[in-house]
Amino acid sequence: MSGLIVENVDKFYGTVQALKDISLTVDNGQFVCLLGPSGCGKTSLLRIVAGLEDPSAGRIVLDGADITTTPAHKRDFGMVFQSLALFPHLTVGDNIAYPLAIRGVPKDKRRAEVERLLDLVHLPGKADRAITQLSGGQRQRVAIARALIMQPKLFLLDEPMSALDAKLRETMQVEVKRLQRSLGVTSLLVTHDQREAMTTADLVVVMSEGKIQQVAPPIEIYRNPANAFVADFIGITNLIAGRIDGGRFEGPGGALTLPGAKTGNATLSIRPEDIALAPQAGADTLSGTVTFVRHLGATTEISVDTGNSDHKDLTVSLPGRTHCPLAIGDTAHLSVDPAAVVVLG
Repeated sequence: MSGLIVENVDKFYGTVQALKDISLTVDNGQFVCLLGPSGCGKTSLLRIVAGLEDPSAGRIVLDGADITTTPAHKRDFGMVFQSLALFPHLTVGDNIAYPLAIRGVPKDKRRAEVERLLDLVHLPGKADRAITQLSGGQRQRVAIARALIMQPKLFLLDEPMSALDAKLRETMQVEVKRLQRSLGVTSLLVTHDQREAMTTADLVVVMSEGKIQQVAPPIEIYRNPANAFVADFIGITNLIAGRIDGGRFEGPGGALTLPGAKTGNATLSIRPEDIALAPQAGADTLSGTVTFVRHLGATTEISVDTGNSDHKDLTVSLPGRTHCPLAIGDTAHLSVDPAAVVVLG
């Protein structure tokens, strides 16, 4: 069942159109991530869903009810902001209980709900702590608990993990997903972090320049990008421009057989891990000069200049334990599994 429907939403700021005919359906209990670079419109969309901004056109529907003109304070959602927006003069418990307190919920019931949420976010017994006594990750959990204490229909997160260090950010991504799954709350997360989207989301919405580029599960986004922007934005890929004739691709560095591929100009998207070293040039290899070798522990990355028209080297990623016989200046011959190649128009 559809929990949230965004229907043909436009947003203008003066003469600048930030959102262009956005339509999106989020099922009940689904975790959806709005992913894209700065300025793509993802935060504007989240704020429109929350009622913090009005759409210029279109409507927002939650559980079958049109809430487009419903004030933010009457919408059934909890939200975690990038700044967390915790009250430094209040205790942990009072921060979490704030939405209940302003609604006149009795103190004993507030305390019980606070304890329940603290257990849920793995902060038991910390209700009386000062916010200033908590670490960044603990403050994150407090903000999440406060957003969920009203048991909202919709859980909104506006890049709340962007200020955390890399290791803590990855830990919190797993924690947020665990919590969302255990509660079954419909969730919408805004981020520019591809790893965060891949870790947390059931469905990723890739945005660019106010438009949705692709909506799909994370693995589908990675393996079958809809266009060159998605392919290049999600992870690392090699984009190779050339031409296909009779199921054979001719491009910089060589040729590849692609059975069933349509004749015409095309750009190939090939992930670095889908390229292997070949002992010699062949009918289905690409060749070029090694420009850099990076030993990264878990992987070894090799940059190869094949004469690509955009002057970008191909990136090859080998398992770290695989012996790399190449050095800068050597000629590299590369083989590719045709099944791993995505042909983009």
